Amino acid sequence: MNALYLTMSATGTPVQNETLQNNSYGPGFIGFVATALMVIAAIFLIRDMIRRVRRVRYSSAAETQQADLVARGEAQRLQEPEEPEDPMTREDK
Repeated sequence: MNALYLTMSATGTPVQNETLQNNSYGPGFIGFVATALMVIAAIFLIRDMIRRVRRVRYSSAAETQQADLVARGEAQRLQEPEEPEDPMTREDK
């Protein structure tokens, strides 16, 4: 193993710093724009999702309240007389 290392180090060519700096890779401006667009799209999607969840909560609360009012209305309807009364012709004055 040591002999192989010595052979490779003796015959290898040194790498110059200029070639490494010129060949460096990165996302660049296109990568920045793509990432920024993805972040903006995610923000809009999250806001829309929150708005829809709020609507579902409010609609379920409204349906519960409406069901309670309907139940009270049916209970009151059962207590009312069959025929409507005219307040002008009532005899208990």
